[in-house]
Amino acid sequence: MTAKRRATRYHKATIVRVAIVVFAVVMAVIPLPRAFVEEVYSQGAYPIVRRLVTGISSLTDLVLFDLLLIGGLIAPPAWWIFRLSRAPRGGRLRVLASLAGRTMAVTATLYLVFLATWGLNYRRVSLAAGLGYAESRITQPVLESLTVAAIEHLNRLYDSTQDQTWPQLADLPVRLGTPFERVQRWLGVSPATPGLVPRRSVLTPYFRRAGVDGMVDPFFLQILVNETVLPFERPFVTAHEWAHVAGFAHEAEANFVAWLTCLEGDDMMRYSAWSFLVPRLLAALPDAAQRRLSAALGPGPRADFAAVRARLSRTIPIVRRNARRLNDRYLRANRVASGVASYGEVLQLAVGTDLGRRQWRAPLPGQ
Repeated sequence: MTAKRRATRYHKATIVRVAIVVFAVVMAVIPLPRAFVEEVYSQGAYPIVRRLVTGISSLTDLVLFDLLLIGGLIAPPAWWIFRLSRAPRGGRLRVLASLAGRTMAVTATLYLVFLATWGLNYRRVSLAAGLGYAESRITQPVLESLTVAAIEHLNRLYDSTQDQTWPQLADLPVRLGTPFERVQRWLGVSPATPGLVPRRSVLTPYFRRAGVDGMVDPFFLQILVNETVLPFERPFVTAHEWAHVAGFAHEAEANFVAWLTCLEGDDMMRYSAWSFLVPRLLAALPDAAQRRLSAALGPGPRADFAAVRARLSRTIPIVRRNARRLNDRYLRANRVASGVASYGEVLQLAVGTDLGRRQWRAPLPGQ
């Protein structure tokens, strides 16, 4: 190959890399209309991408995100060291600039793949808008009434499940798959995503120390769940991650879909749903109301909540704080203005929408 031809190819490759970086920057900052994203991506392209990606990733027992993570941590530094060590004397600056440009292009490409395979769901129309959310419905009398009803459900379900064995993570697609598909039909998500088997990741030790219950691999759409979550937490955590795969990227929406899914299951699944929501209902009330209503909790649910606190107490505070800070920045970068506070916004959907209120089967003040 002549020097001129090599220079031409290098010039073309540079143009391509610059174009990729520019396109990624544009996609990161451009305010795409949510209605456009909903119709073209979330309801149009994403179900096709989801079927293709989950179909491929389900063919292997490997956790593909682990391979991507390990490769991302090892390959770039190794490649930089190799190239710089072989650079001619006086040419290291040019090699360094080339490596920086290539690394930026690869990073930009990964970001664009993230958007295409899942990340654009952060910019879809909010679930609250589609379900007729009304903030005026969320008042203290309503929250107190619903908290009483939720605690009654929790106490009854605890008693009815004492002679049963909680399912393992691998059993949950059978126990929750049909309820999950039913909820997706309610929400207009079609075609329904079948329940995916949770995987154990090399990140599990980090999850344990950071207090992370689970995550969705946004590139291969595999479900990663912290194995140390308690048996009664497993159904809700798994359904939450399934909801992400279904296209509900916002944490409050994933929590809402998980709550609906578990309520459509058997008594054990419903116990998981209410054991998630009751602490959040109590936390939304003034201290005096919290103390008064907490007294109605049965000894079984009290022991379960204490077990959750004990599990979280075994995290490493600095790791947990940094994980929370990193997650907050990630969510804000993806158009979730409230950051990690969005996890608690599930009450807006559970209390402030018709679909949420229908799950309580309890009279509300003013109705």
